Amino acid sequence: MQPDRRTLLYGLAAAAGGGMGLARTRRVEDEARREAARGSSALATGEPQAMAYESLEGFLSKEQLHWHHDSHYVGALRGFLALDAEPTGSHRARIAKGNSVLLHELYFDNMTAAASTPGEVGAAALARRFGSVERCVEDFAAAAKSCRGWAVLAYQPINGKLYNTASDSHDDGPAWCGVPLLVVDVYEHSYYIDFQNRKADYVDGFVEHIDWGAVEARLRNCAE
Repeated sequence: MQPDRRTLLYGLAAAAGGGMGLARTRRVEDEARREAARGSSALATGEPQAMAYESLEGFLSKEQLHWHHDSHYVGALRGFLALDAEPTGSHRARIAKGNSVLLHELYFDNMTAAASTPGEVGAAALARRFGSVERCVEDFAAAAKSCRGWAVLAYQPINGKLYNTASDSHDDGPAWCGVPLLVVDVYEHSYYIDFQNRKADYVDGFVEHIDWGAVEARLRNCAE
């Protein structure tokens, strides 16, 4: 019998010494974030999510972020809704558009203007799998720099492990059943206005603006 997701996640964190003992305030914050996210995806509502910020000072400008959001995220949503109205055919296109919507939502949500650090559960899980938070981030950045689409830190509920994955398109790459915890868009449209062809600089900037609270909430949500 396969262990359930709660058992897998608890074992992952406990084995690293972190346990599940987050402070009450962090638990409340994580639950509030999860409640806000439930059912709010444009895949469920048909309406695009707004960004929680206008710009990320020192990293991405308002022009870059809003062009990316309005042209690519909202454009993918329009394409998905048109294809999803007909349940047959358009197999790859529907998945590609739907994945684009979801990945963009995760991407915009897991960035923050202020520096942050992983919580107890997240730090323990990353240290258990990669040796340290720093080694995980270095490997994640290497995955991002090696591909032309998306890099994703994902939790695999089948074996309870974390994986940094790289994908060159919206409809292939990530392991089946993997739960995205941290996402970066490395298509050129996500950085060209601010970084031109300096992709590595963009990735280096991204890892300095990870919203670890969002990552923590996603990891904890795997246990529910």
